[in-house]
Amino acid sequence: MQKDKAPAAERAYEHLKRRIIDDEVSDSEMLSEAALASELGMSRTPVREAFLRLEVEGFLKLYPKRGALVVPISPREIREVYETRMLVDEHSARHICSLTAEERGLIADVLDATIAEQHAALDKDDLRAYARLDAKFHQTIMDNGGNRLLANLGHTLRERQQRFTATAVGRSVKRARTFVAQHALLADALRAGHLDTYLTELESHLNSSRKQL
Repeated sequence: MQKDKAPAAERAYEHLKRRIIDDEVSDSEMLSEAALASELGMSRTPVREAFLRLEVEGFLKLYPKRGALVVPISPREIREVYETRMLVDEHSARHICSLTAEERGLIADVLDATIAEQHAALDKDDLRAYARLDAKFHQTIMDNGGNRLLANLGHTLRERQQRFTATAVGRSVKRARTFVAQHALLADALRAGHLDTYLTELESHLNSSRKQL
């Protein structure tokens, strides 16, 4: 028996949130409940619920009887997210570098597989998939950092990281490949257990991404 579809409000929420994260909606574009409801083939009520939920999460600013605008990425949000990423990623790397060569190798193998997926996505000019894989790469490091609370913190930042990545890359596959090359250096440093090299490359990687925002 076919499973029931997700509730309409959930589908509207996921659809619009994905478009925002993938940088497909300009922050100057007034979003209409009626237009989105028509696009998704549903009533305005679930769309309104989705708008309210996204406003609470800081992705939308609602204007009564007019619609909603995407909240632009602010300098403060950029600073706070990148500072948090640096702290969590550094802690995770310290733990990984303390592991045995075999354990480090297994983690690096997973990272290398993600890098291969990124190259495959870019070969197809699929920058949305690339942005999701970028977040997956860094989350793999945090998930293996020996601290579940910090790993969960990484998960809460994941959607914002994807939005930052999509914005930083824009429509440039060439720029995305530069970031993937930096991922390879990070994976190699972890495999070798070279913490200082990893931290140097991490700072360079995050700064490169941040400068594009």
